[in-house]
Amino acid sequence: MDTADTHDTPDTADRVATADTLATALAGARVRSLRLFARLRAGLGPDSLPRYLPELSPPLWDLGHLAWRESRGLGRNPLWLAGRHDEAGAHAAETDLPPADAWFDDRRVNHPARWHQMLPPAATVLGWAERTRARSLALLPTARRHPAALALFAQVLQAEQALHEHWLGMAQTLGIDPGADAGDPAAVPAGAAPSPDGVDLAPVTWGQVLAFVQAGGYAERAHWSADGWAWRKRLQLPRPRHLAAPDEAMGEPGWRRARFGQWVPLDEALPAMHLSRHEAEAWCRWAGRRLPSADEWRQAAAHTAGFTWGQVWEWVAPGDGEGDGNGGAGQLVGGCFVQPLDTPATRAQDPERHDGFWGFRSAPAA
Repeated sequence: MDTADTHDTPDTADRVATADTLATALAGARVRSLRLFARLRAGLGPDSLPRYLPELSPPLWDLGHLAWRESRGLGRNPLWLAGRHDEAGAHAAETDLPPADAWFDDRRVNHPARWHQMLPPAATVLGWAERTRARSLALLPTARRHPAALALFAQVLQAEQALHEHWLGMAQTLGIDPGADAGDPAAVPAGAAPSPDGVDLAPVTWGQVLAFVQAGGYAERAHWSADGWAWRKRLQLPRPRHLAAPDEAMGEPGWRRARFGQWVPLDEALPAMHLSRHEAEAWCRWAGRRLPSADEWRQAAAHTAGFTWGQVWEWVAPGDGEGDGNGGAGQLVGGCFVQPLDTPATRAQDPERHDGFWGFRSAPAA
């Protein structure tokens, strides 16, 4: 499942935003969507179609799917004022882009099929997305005194913000400059070393991961789980995917990090990211640490002075029934710099994925 299809679940019950706040946020989100879409189209060329990778979807399909979800949740949904989804779709109104259900319904169009569809021109999809948003905003005044209905608008906003993160991850993977939307997480303060008594106050940094790499950690089987070692061998990874070793012959004496298509000097104080859970677990074994559980992470975030989060999504330890060798979705907690959150959230994710803004922190070994 690609990032655009994921749903972040707040760890605490958020108060529903007001209609005016939602209107402003939706307008700002759409401006950012159009800006990122334009940058991806420019970077990908006339077809706007990236090479097939399991973690990517064509940006035009992503945009159409976003509008399709919005239209099904609001404009075409007869239950919207009650804050309910018309799951069966039996009473949904027709769309003014009749093939949209066949093109953009992810229940009908599986991931590989998105590359083989004959989609309409970008101008058609952009126009439909704009009409869909206009219809949604026309409903917003009616929803002012209906918190359940406002929650549907908040879901539309969350989906669009998740798409921004997905597209920025795509830009990182494909080496495309996203312009003004490029960014980095905040540096970890000096002295925020692993805590001997509890969950770390900050995510593990590139400097800490680099020490593992330089110690031969990616070549040492003992640090990796069976699944993790098989994954590392399959991908032939000698280091994290976006790191480059010094190359004196090429005039590059230091470690570098790929950042949206450019090699930049590695800032060791930044939180490490674009890491799989396998890599996080291997580092922890090497360091004599472990990943915290989701509950440990939440307790530390709520009750530990100086605990910082939101720089990168963070892997946590597998829950009951989800461990080495049995597959299943891993879990990320917190949030990331791409779209700051007011409260920590939880996201399911494939533990082998390492294309997103995902890092980790550690806890004392049990």
